[in-house]
Amino acid sequence: MSAVKPVPSNQPIAKKSWGEAAKAYLDSRVIIMLFLGFSAGVPILLIFSSLSLWLREAGIDRGVVTMFSWAALGYSFKFIWAPLIDALPVPFLTKWLGRRRSWMVVSQLLIVLAILLMATVNPVSEEVLVYMAGAAVLLGFSSATQDIVIDAYRIELAPPSMQSILSSIYVSGYRIGMIIAGAGALYLADYFGSTEAFYSYEAWRNTYYIMAGVMSLGILTTFASYEPTAEILQRHKQKRNLKVFLVYSALLLIPGLLFGLVYLVNMLVNMALDNTMSLIPLAAMPTIKLYFLAMVAAAPLLLLYFMINQPKIVNKAPLVAETREDYVRLVFLFVFAVVAFIAAYVLTGQVVPEFDGVFVSFISETLHLLTSLAVALATGYALVQVGLVKKEIAMATWIEPIVDFFRRYGKKALLLLALIGLYRISDIVAGVISNVFYQDMGFSKTDIANAVKLVGVIMAIGGGFLGGLLAQRFRIMHAMMIGALLACATNLLFVVLSYNPGSLPIMYMAVIFDNLAAGLASAVFIAFLSALTSIRFTAVQYAIFSSLMTLIPKVMGGYSGSIVDSMGYPFFFVFTFAIGIPILALIYFVDKHIVIGDNDDIYDDDDSNSDGQPSLTKANPSLTDTKAPPRATE
Repeated sequence: MSAVKPVPSNQPIAKKSWGEAAKAYLDSRVIIMLFLGFSAGVPILLIFSSLSLWLREAGIDRGVVTMFSWAALGYSFKFIWAPLIDALPVPFLTKWLGRRRSWMVVSQLLIVLAILLMATVNPVSEEVLVYMAGAAVLLGFSSATQDIVIDAYRIELAPPSMQSILSSIYVSGYRIGMIIAGAGALYLADYFGSTEAFYSYEAWRNTYYIMAGVMSLGILTTFASYEPTAEILQRHKQKRNLKVFLVYSALLLIPGLLFGLVYLVNMLVNMALDNTMSLIPLAAMPTIKLYFLAMVAAAPLLLLYFMINQPKIVNKAPLVAETREDYVRLVFLFVFAVVAFIAAYVLTGQVVPEFDGVFVSFISETLHLLTSLAVALATGYALVQVGLVKKEIAMATWIEPIVDFFRRYGKKALLLLALIGLYRISDIVAGVISNVFYQDMGFSKTDIANAVKLVGVIMAIGGGFLGGLLAQRFRIMHAMMIGALLACATNLLFVVLSYNPGSLPIMYMAVIFDNLAAGLASAVFIAFLSALTSIRFTAVQYAIFSSLMTLIPKVMGGYSGSIVDSMGYPFFFVFTFAIGIPILALIYFVDKHIVIGDNDDIYDDDDSNSDGQPSLTKANPSLTDTKAPPRATE
């Protein structure tokens, strides 16, 4: 049976009151996802902006600095090894923690290791940069792996009706993690004594050591949470762990939120009145710092407690590979395919000529990536044919998740893939050049940092909360329509700013509404992708969706500078608005012809149809068969 069928026009829409929608944020799973989102948001800026500033202060050439961004390519190609996350257990850890949490711990420990390795390198000369690059690649790979596992964990943790809330709180945690690793790292490096005029390796080393310590919050959350698809035999231990974790979270979050709000109001008031008034007494600052240091210092002790107090579990989720030999063969197949992809990308890059036109260059680079991917797929296929991996295991690992998606949605799956690949194109393409735009408009680095890195991020967090409420209050596709419309329409505010360079009020208005729209669109879109994902193939399918989500916009965004040079900023931002309009039509057609998850409230009355196949029900929202592992709430 396919999940694709026309949506009756008189179908009742599932609506909740605003109070009921907001009440969902009190669920303990929301706190778990907030901290896991924080853990996912910390590593990415340690590869991008924070690392870039470190290297620039160390005197490394700008061209070499920008090459380090390639270390994060794992985020765009994580779908290649995501099947291994579903297929392979982690020795010892899977039996102890379960399939998802075991991989989560491994990825988090690798992230900590990569950050510590980066901290041990003083990049004052290009001779040692190879070690820094290796550590950065490890950080990109391990953090992308953590994203794969957390996304799968979130989808398995709760039914589709909760996904909008979990998605919005995940985005909020992610943004907070980015603040800590972005602005927080810069403040620390400055505090320890490294500036653009006077470079201090020890300052950046200590900063990255602290960032490695911050990741302990993610590891702590992993051990305090529970495996969604496993049977818990000692529930009293798990309840105790959750209760202790929630108390610790309250002691950390509530004072932190209050302090953050007062600090933000203080900063905005001082900017508006041009003075240095302090709403927080200076005499209280040592006590406040001591309190938060004590809370952070308590994390390792709590982690030890949770490790000792882990309940026994029985894993229910089936694994594709059953023997150790199968594990090893799958890993070798993956390694050979990756080597083939890299080799093909490098070799074809040397052969393909460079083009001057923006559109032609975009098409050329897209074909370059697709050709390299085709070579990797052909290598994998050839290795399966010669017997490196059993055909049935290779099919179940890499092919069946894709076949399952097309089986459930039929030909309309192409419509869904088009929407996934293009939904965020308007704001992502515009965002690539935003910081350069602010500089060209005459704003200082301080103006940009205050507006974009602080106020903008806070508004994005608020947008995430609003997106979660909208997706709870209305059908998911209606929330998607609102998010898409706001995401493209807010780009017109930058047209206004381009005609009023240097105007701080207009800049703040543009930043506030743009980030609010981006946060809202991100939250509802993640909920949409989660609803599309089958619980049988959560890691693989969601990794494919999330990679496709950013691939086309990022490739096109690489040519945003050329468009601006040719046509100017007003045309560019009108262009980014215009390319968002067709997305509204895509959303309309998807809403009209395809059933999406639980929020659409469209279910058959019986448990099966005339063919004896499972029907779309709240217990079976992805039309998986009855062998699918149950969620923790079912």
